[in-house]
Amino acid sequence: MERNDSGDSRQYWEETSKEYQSVTRISINDFHYGPLLPGDSQVKALPEKLEGLRCLELGAGAGQNSLFLASQGAECLVTDISEEQLSHGEVIAKEEGLKLKFKQLDLDEIDPEALGEWDFIHSTWALPFAEDQKSVLQKCAAMLKIGGRLHMTTGHPVFAGEWIQLDDYEEGMFVSNYFEPPREVRFTKDESSFIRTRQYPISTYINWLIELGFKIEKVLELKPLELELLNGDELLKCMPYDSDVWREMYPQIQKVPFVVTYIATRVS
Repeated sequence: MERNDSGDSRQYWEETSKEYQSVTRISINDFHYGPLLPGDSQVKALPEKLEGLRCLELGAGAGQNSLFLASQGAECLVTDISEEQLSHGEVIAKEEGLKLKFKQLDLDEIDPEALGEWDFIHSTWALPFAEDQKSVLQKCAAMLKIGGRLHMTTGHPVFAGEWIQLDDYEEGMFVSNYFEPPREVRFTKDESSFIRTRQYPISTYINWLIELGFKIEKVLELKPLELELLNGDELLKCMPYDSDVWREMYPQIQKVPFVVTYIATRVS
């Protein structure tokens, strides 16, 4: 397996996080599952009672999902590889009068004993950046209480394919190998650092979770909201994650899910 050099990964996010946060609207008034998708106010997949719930977010960016959970009374720890991302979250927390803890953490360096036990662990589109994704899930199992909930959103393996024009009126996705989707590599503008992602087949994640003592509750392949049918105020209310870049990809995300969310309970 190719390595994701943690130094390069950290440098990439430190260099790009300001721009990312400035061009992306991520609401703290709802729990998001990915770009252009409905928030949990519509999906309704979060645990029913959030007040007092001990919640850990992995690869959180600025931790907007944790900020939402904290506003509902949850006790939250926000972790990310980038200090710049965490600093952005700390500013929002101070402005909103929310109490959360923030900790710099590489996904591949999780120490379950140091982090302790949790009721709810969640992560949105961070797992694909880990070098050893199964190990991350194994550590999540070690940190969750029996009966605790995991929400893990990864990239959809089909979306890792290549878009092609089929004719003058239609385009589609070409997947050369579903079992070994091509890896995406992103560079900073000066190409001084980079990150890689790795997708796996849906069955691989499901079988890992079952093997690690989880019961699969739901698998979400959410469709984007219908942008053309909603006005600006309606979109702001029901679509917590948005940007001009993602809106340009709307025709593709309408046809093929960009992310998959695995919702599981630790039973053993």
